[in-house]
Amino acid sequence: MRSLNLVLNGRFLLQNITGVQRVEREILVALDKLALQGIIKAPEVLLPEKGDIISMPDLQVIKLTRKGRLTGHLWEQLELPKYCKSKILWCLGNTSPVLSLFFSNTKVLTMIHDLSYKYFPSAYSWKFRAVYSSLIPIEISKSNAIVTVSDAEKRAMAQHYPKLTNSPRFHMAQNGGIPDDSAQQAQKETLPELSDRNYGIYVGSLSKRKNAEGVLKAAIQFLETYPDMHFVVIGASSGVFDSFNIEIPDKIKPRLEMCGQVNEPQKIYDAFAHARFLLFPSFYEASPLPPIEAMTFGCPVIVSNIPSLTERCTDAALYCDPHDMASINKAVNTLMESNELWQKLADAGRKKAAEYSWLRQTETLLRLSKFAS
Repeated sequence: MRSLNLVLNGRFLLQNITGVQRVEREILVALDKLALQGIIKAPEVLLPEKGDIISMPDLQVIKLTRKGRLTGHLWEQLELPKYCKSKILWCLGNTSPVLSLFFSNTKVLTMIHDLSYKYFPSAYSWKFRAVYSSLIPIEISKSNAIVTVSDAEKRAMAQHYPKLTNSPRFHMAQNGGIPDDSAQQAQKETLPELSDRNYGIYVGSLSKRKNAEGVLKAAIQFLETYPDMHFVVIGASSGVFDSFNIEIPDKIKPRLEMCGQVNEPQKIYDAFAHARFLLFPSFYEASPLPPIEAMTFGCPVIVSNIPSLTERCTDAALYCDPHDMASINKAVNTLMESNELWQKLADAGRKKAAEYSWLRQTETLLRLSKFAS
C-alpha cells in the first residue's frame, strides 16, 4: 500500500456536514493515521481555491492543496482532472470527473453511497436529478472501482444497473460510526443512567425520504404522552429536498427543540449520551451513521424495518414500520414503558457499535485501489 499514489477529491471539506460528508471526513482522518504510521504514502487532497473549509479536520500528515478558479461541480468536472493525471483519484461523494474517466490515464475509485434520486425523485430538484442522471451511469461504466456502503444498497444498485451484477469492479465497504478513537474511548466510559435521560432525539436531514413528517408526528405524540420529556431534532432541510409543513401544538413547543444543522460532531455525541432513545424511522437508507453513533453512547435506537437498517443494526435495535404511525408510536411507548428493554438495547447497542470501524472501511478501499499498482 505504501506505493499507492493517491489523490483525494476534497470538495466535501467546503460542504455542510451531513451523512456523505461525514463518511468522506472520517476516511480522510483514517488515511492520515495510516500515513502517520508509514503504512501508506500521504495522499494529496485537492479542493477549490474559493470557499471556506467547514470544521477543519485534525490532520497530522496530510496537507490540503487548493487549486483552480471554479467551485462546486464545475471545479470537480473541469479543473480537478488537470491535477491528478497518472494517479489514483478517490471520489468518495457520489460523483467523479467525466474527463478523468474518459480521457486520461487517471485511475478512479468512485464511492456511490446510494441512488436515492432514482428511488425518491420527487424529493429532489430537477437540476439535481439531471446532474446525477448524467454522471452516475458514466461513473458506473468507466470507474476502475465502484464502491457502495452496504449489501442492501449493492443489491439495489445492481437492480437499476444489471451490468454491475457480479462485476469484479463493484464492491461494498460498510461505514463506521463515530471516529474510531472517540468510539474506543466511549466504550470505556460510564455513561448516564436511564434516570438521567429525559429526551428523545432525531439526527438526520429533514427530508421526505428520511420520513421527517413521521418523526415530527411521533415527537408530538411522545411529548403529549410523556409531559416530563423533551424531544430534540438535529438536522436541517437541504436545498435539494422538498419542504414540508406540520403544525406543532403550542402546549408542547417549549419541549420540542429544533436545533437545525450542527457541524460540530462532539455536540451531537453529547446529545446522544444523554438521550433516552434515537428515533430513526427512515423510509430509505444506505448505511446510516446516527443509529451506530447513538448505540456507542448507550442510547437505544428505534429504526425502520428496511434492509439496510436490519443489516446494520441486527438484533440491537427496536424496529417499526416507517409507513405506519401506529407502529412508530407503539415502538416508542414499548421502550418508554420497559426499563428492562431499555437496558437490554443500551447494552446490545454498545456491543454492536464496536463492530464498526472507519479504519476497516479505509483499508478496504486501499486494497481495492491496487488496480493501479
